[in-house]
Amino acid sequence: MGLRYIFFGGTREKNADGSKRQLGVAHNSAFEFAALNVINDYKSGNIKKIKITNAADMVKALNNNQISSVSSLDILCHGTPYSLNFSENENENCGLITGFFAKAGLAFYYSSWDDGIYSFSDDSRYVSDIDFKVFTENARIQIHGCNTARGSMPGDTLTIALSKELYQAGKTKSYVIGHTDKSNPNINGAKTTIRQQDYRHGERSIYSNGNLIHTTQISGVITHESIQNIL
Repeated sequence: MGLRYIFFGGTREKNADGSKRQLGVAHNSAFEFAALNVINDYKSGNIKKIKITNAADMVKALNNNQISSVSSLDILCHGTPYSLNFSENENENCGLITGFFAKAGLAFYYSSWDDGIYSFSDDSRYVSDIDFKVFTENARIQIHGCNTARGSMPGDTLTIALSKELYQAGKTKSYVIGHTDKSNPNINGAKTTIRQQDYRHGERSIYSNGNLIHTTQISGVITHESIQNIL
């Protein structure tokens, strides 16, 4: 089945004064428990679970693989329609962005008189920086964060951008799964235990080559076989 990459975290865990940022630690903990549940549902493959530092490191890890060797990529982190939000420093994003105009728009949106200027660090990366040739023909990318497949947005959302890049790299049976709205780890509602945390619920859309092929509210695994049958 090839390599399976699972990246989790990316939320800032330190305040500007160096003290522990408890909210960030808690968010990354939820992403990790959810990652473990994703791993439990994969029945085969060489799984690489990696805590997110920044997009530069994530892209480097992916691009260092051989052509057609990565069968799946799961990323568990905070997101917007146009970005995966990683942060090591306050008001600085070192995540993955769809493109230049999205970067400029997000920097403007998150900047304020109260919080200061929001910017992207040198460790942020564009979707196009990924070498999509490393993926298999029927590769699966699943983004577990908020809004990356939100509908009726100007320009390409992150899910659409990823699916187009995969297809243009010759991965004609590939697809990308993303949430159409906010996501959360409470798959069993208020009864969800720490170990049960999982973002695979709520409305999710699936794209291939920029085209919407399916939308579902099924909880848990969207099987690879069911998507291949649609494609």
